[in-house]
Amino acid sequence: MKTIIREYNIFSFDELSQEAKDKARIKFNEEGDMPFLQDDLREYIHEELTARGYTHEGITPLYDLSSCQGSGLMFEGSVTDKQGNTYTMKQRGLYYHERSADISATDKDGEELTAEEVKKWEDEVYVPICKTVRDRGYNEIDYNESEECFAETCEANEYTFLADGTMFNE
Repeated sequence: MKTIIREYNIFSFDELSQEAKDKARIKFNEEGDMPFLQDDLREYIHEELTARGYTHEGITPLYDLSSCQGSGLMFEGSVTDKQGNTYTMKQRGLYYHERSADISATDKDGEELTAEEVKKWEDEVYVPICKTVRDRGYNEIDYNESEECFAETCEANEYTFLADGTMFNE
């Protein structure tokens, strides 16, 4: 029988070279996901609607924030304004962006609003909210993939590394 004992130099994130920090952060981001993002986006939509005086029900953000053609954010659900008009959004097509929703609307008496009224609401309320929340989502992703955020995560979780940036936790 042979027993081999190896010694390793172990580093905290802030002790690594910039090259090793980049390697560790990139590897961590490739393997990670952002389960909190869905809830955060829902909360941002809630904030935007509430600030505009709307009540809402069943809001679900649908998004692809990959910065490519067709990416973006939209949301499904029902929104009611102070006059009692209710707007209902459903996803349409293959993409998730501010123009990929079918929107129908009724007034407080259940009568359908005209296409022009719906289009006006879409342009003045729905699309701006989608764009604002989309931008907040991109900012959140950028921050969560940043060196600053990764350094905080490493410190909070006491992650350690080899000199080349390979994570080493026992």
